[in-house]
Parts: sequence; structure tokens; C-alpha cells
Amino acid sequence: MGDGAFGPNSRIGFRDFLDGSSNTLMLSEVKAYQPYGRNEPPTGGGAMPAASLAAVRAKLPASFTWCRPNGHTEWPDGRVHHQGFTTTAGPNAQVTLATGSNQCAAAADIDYTSQQEATSNTAPTFAIITSRSYHSGIVQSAMIDGSVRSVSDSTDLHIWRAMGTRAGGEVLPSE
Repeated sequence: MGDGAFGPNSRIGFRDFLDGSSNTLMLSEVKAYQPYGRNEPPTGGGAMPAASLAAVRAKLPASFTWCRPNGHTEWPDGRVHHQGFTTTAGPNAQVTLATGSNQCAAAADIDYTSQQEATSNTAPTFAIITSRSYHSGIVQSAMIDGSVRSVSDSTDLHIWRAMGTRAGGEVLPSE
């Protein structure tokens, strides 16, 4: 299970949001019919790097045998590429496919899942499901406390990622 607000079979309560319910993302905008590639492990194996978006992009497979243009259209499906998002890439970040494959064109802005969730008891699933909107320069995001914010595309990636954790210790010290 991850360190965000939700997880399979989890029993997360307000007590678990040590960073504060006003500092933790609950949901954020996504675009329907977003192309996504899946079922290909990261290039070179191993975990996805957290250092920078460029390092993450370098681990993306060059092409996918499974690539579809219907992400975020099957909400009852329950998989992250249909009903969720990750903070791997910042708001409205471009995650481009190096070469075309199946139904995704080269240079397409895609979402990525290394494998369908729950297909392995031992191999982790890595995902880059970007929050995207049609608003110029922002995405609308709701926090655990119910407040809604316009989050700028220029938000520092470390801050965006910190907003995606419930207990990462990123709370600003009180004055």
C-alpha cells in the first residue's frame, strides 16, 4: 500500500493524516480519454526513480504492446489509470511516448502503469498518472479537509509529491 490518501483494502482515518488534512491531496482533475500504456516494466528493471521527472521519463519503455486512448473513462474498473492519479509528475506535466505503438502515437502525452494492479503478489506496480486539466496553467485539487485549491503547473515537484503523502513529515513547523 502507498502513502497517499487511499489504498486497496485500507482503513485510513483522519488520525493517519499526520501532515494535516489541509496539506494532503484527496483528488485532482484528470482528462478523460487520456492515452495510457501499461503492462511493460520500467526500462532497466527496478523501481522508478524519485529524483526528477526527467529520471522517471528515462525509465519509461520506448513503446507498449498495450496502449489505449480511453484512460479515465471506466470509473467502475477501479484501476488507477481509470479513476486515480499519482504525484509522480507535476500538474499538467507532459509524459511523452518515445515511439508509437498499438493505439498510441509517437510523442503522445500518456499515462503509464507497469502492470495491471493485482496481477502479481511479488512485483510492485509503478504508475505515472498525471493530473491534467483544460484550465490554462492550473489543475483543481481537493484536499482531505474538503477545501479546493487551484494548483499551478509551476508548483515545485517536491511540493506536489509531498501533497500526495499523508504522513511524510512535510508539514511546515509552526511559528
